[in-house]
Amino acid sequence: MPIIVPSRLAILLMALGVPLGLLIAAIFPQAWTFSFAGIAGLGAAIALDALMTRSSRRLSVEVDCPTILFVGPNNEAQLRIQAENDEALPSHMLAKLDLGARLDAIPPADVPASGELTFQLQARQRGLTEIEAVWLKWRGPMGLCWKQVRKSLELERAINPDIRTMQADAIRLINREAEFGMKTQRDRGDGSEFDALREFVTGMDRRSLDWKASARHRTLMAKEYQTERNHNVVLAFDTGRLMCEPINGMTRLDHAVHAGMLLAYASLRGGDRVGVYGFDARPQIMTGLVRGQSGFGKLQSELAKLEYSTFDANYTLGLTRLSAGLNRRSLIILFTDFVDTIQAELMVENAARLAKRHLVVFAVFQDEDLNRIITREPETADDVTRAVIAEGLLQERRMVQKRLQRLGVEVLEAPAESFSSDLLSRYLQLTREERI
Repeated sequence: MPIIVPSRLAILLMALGVPLGLLIAAIFPQAWTFSFAGIAGLGAAIALDALMTRSSRRLSVEVDCPTILFVGPNNEAQLRIQAENDEALPSHMLAKLDLGARLDAIPPADVPASGELTFQLQARQRGLTEIEAVWLKWRGPMGLCWKQVRKSLELERAINPDIRTMQADAIRLINREAEFGMKTQRDRGDGSEFDALREFVTGMDRRSLDWKASARHRTLMAKEYQTERNHNVVLAFDTGRLMCEPINGMTRLDHAVHAGMLLAYASLRGGDRVGVYGFDARPQIMTGLVRGQSGFGKLQSELAKLEYSTFDANYTLGLTRLSAGLNRRSLIILFTDFVDTIQAELMVENAARLAKRHLVVFAVFQDEDLNRIITREPETADDVTRAVIAEGLLQERRMVQKRLQRLGVEVLEAPAESFSSDLLSRYLQLTREERI
């Protein structure tokens, strides 16, 4: 049902008419009844303007929105408004989308004469959301009122991790075919896994000579090696309360998911097997290990299921369950965060136990708020106090990280902007050093 709202012009005229009517009643007391004639006439004009306004039943609305949205900006929704019999749309029409809680609100936009309008949707979190309705608002021919109507849509959409940025980073960081062509690179001579025997030629490493094979063939034979493949890579996500705090408009968990997707893409492409694990107060998701580019879609759907939690992470239960599910040495990327040494005590203890059998990479985000407080020039005594407290918290973070490193855990701390590329570089370094 349409709603009639007085325009700013009508409110202004009504506000001017009240003191004018009181002035007439004060000067001509006998004519006080006529002082309300102007107000009544203005009310009648507003009612007439509402009757003359275009009916909402003659307008149809269509919204073209992708079936899958991505966390972050640049999700487009096309809005098309048409009038019956190809009539012109009302002048001064505004449109606004009624969005779900996981999408940022969009201010009303002017509808062009063509009736086609593009909205840029900003998704804050993964999960399911709705585009519930479209609000339309247009002005009457005399400009004294607005007619407002709500067109129900009830469009449900899934918000997934943003693979578009991942693809751009993958092309920039790991697309080796751009230089060497489309053939698979086997990296012969760069690893420790035996590949083949070949006749020794001048220039080859003499340490690769196989004397037994040389005796059988009655000529010098050398071993060729290639980079080891088929590693197990596990992306372990702490989905607890601290990981749900925002950084640069997105939660830490979403930044970690984007970095994990880039790493999974590179690992699957390199021949490794990748799995996903999530936990907060208890284990939530544990997938099997997949391989090949066809497994990336499954990992993407599993990563989209990681829920935001309000509970603190239980490292004892979570990491013990993870260790029990792995039957061979693996590379475990642990995406988590902590505040102080007391909270990190159980995390350090269980990470160290996990590092005795597996290679663990402890991936955290730099605390930009603390760095900003420390580097800002103090103006008051309170600013000095905040800087001292922030420096103490950063010192505690460094103590925890150094303790993890002494226990054999790799530590990666990077800002959110470069977290994905730094993590991928660390993974490539570990595989190149054959530490898995």
